[in-house]
Amino acid sequence: MIAMIVMESSNNGIKFRKAKYNDIKEATYMLLNLVPPGKVTTYKELAILLSTSPRVIGRALKENNKPIIIPCHRVVGSNGHLKGYSMGGLEVKKRLLLIEGVEVKNYTVPKKYILKLTDILMS
Repeated sequence: MIAMIVMESSNNGIKFRKAKYNDIKEATYMLLNLVPPGKVTTYKELAILLSTSPRVIGRALKENNKPIIIPCHRVVGSNGHLKGYSMGGLEVKKRLLLIEGVEVKNYTVPKKYILKLTDILMS
């Protein structure tokens, strides 16, 4: 896996460095704004885009202190199953998705609602 690289400007010009956890967390939050109401993406999709693991994405989303603004409820497992939601549990996540028009049956979102960010951003 290729590491995510961060470019920074300094008095000495531009420098590159391997992304740290906070960089990945910030990038995760930015990517979530690409997922419109009525769609979801997966931990795996975000992990592929950010050259990290789905668990790191899950940790970043767990630390989200601005739910709705940073719509972490729009992230599901790659099989469509709802996974943890720190702001009220799976029932709250399910209700938010239903309000946005996403079908949820047995805590699973049908594939037609899953947005493949990798297809959009890596084509």
